[in-house]
Amino acid sequence: MKKKSTLKKPICVLATLTLTASILIPATAMAEENNTSNGSFPLSNSSYLANTGWTGGGTNSMATSAEGTTASNQSIFYDNETSYGYKWAYSDDMSGVQSSPGISFGWNWSNGYQGAGNFPVEIFRDNDRRNQMSNHRTQMKNIDTSVSYSTSDVTGDYATGYTMFVHNTQWAGAETTPSYLIKVITSTSANGTETADGASMDASDTTNRDQPNVGDNTMNSGTASGTMEGQTTNGGWGEWIDTVQLDGASWNIYRSSMSDMTTSSMTNSINIFGTNREGSVYTFVRTENTDMASLNLSDFVRDLLGRNELPTSGYYVSGVKFGTDVMSGSGKLTLSNWSISAQ
Repeated sequence: MKKKSTLKKPICVLATLTLTASILIPATAMAEENNTSNGSFPLSNSSYLANTGWTGGGTNSMATSAEGTTASNQSIFYDNETSYGYKWAYSDDMSGVQSSPGISFGWNWSNGYQGAGNFPVEIFRDNDRRNQMSNHRTQMKNIDTSVSYSTSDVTGDYATGYTMFVHNTQWAGAETTPSYLIKVITSTSANGTETADGASMDASDTTNRDQPNVGDNTMNSGTASGTMEGQTTNGGWGEWIDTVQLDGASWNIYRSSMSDMTTSSMTNSINIFGTNREGSVYTFVRTENTDMASLNLSDFVRDLLGRNELPTSGYYVSGVKFGTDVMSGSGKLTLSNWSISAQ
């Protein structure tokens, strides 16, 4: 019998399917902040920090609470190359994803992935094919990344981590809907607070938690439907698949569908769940929160290939994003290190 997600609140798809700015502002030479919905700051290695969000109806990414009142906004800031990030302030009674600020590298609903080194990365099983020049078995490129960050004054519900956008073409454009999303969540409010000895609560342990059920507005929630076979009503990440050890940590794996999402930028998503599980969202949730990670994201792709969850040819990782899905409350995330490469 498959284990089902028993999370008390839906944690929606991390930093997904939101419009990001395709025009970047000039290089930042001094401390600066931007609270416009299309604001961005260029970073090194062809990546950029973007103030993305779903609920921003105007230029200030405003949101409306359950009581119909206007909530506060979100902003990105850049102090220097070792201090930059984003802030958010929403009502505690919000539901669904209010914002998803973060760093983008490669494709992310824009034409901004030109210049992202060695992207897109073709997906295939290691040793499934031979190099035409040397006749040696080949391996999928490694997508190596590291990040260090801190959060402060955090309330409400959130999930921070990576999103890989997978397309069935190596020429994905701004209007090309991803075939798959692969999430790697490094810290989340679902893991609870730190214990007295500094340890974090395990993500699979939901006993006696008094947490609000957020994300049940499917207009804003990526995985809040609860209609998937084997998925519980409160199973925000979808159906539990397995627990796996990858890159020195333990991760719970969940599967949901992009058809659970309804956004103005993804009008065709409801029709793409089909062959080879196309339209799936795979979420790896670290069982203990961390604010420092060095990962090979290709290891997570390889795990799914080994489970026959992904097709073995004709698909590409077109872009990677590191950011936070904010469901409710307020907080600040400051990055001191970020790097990514594919080789």
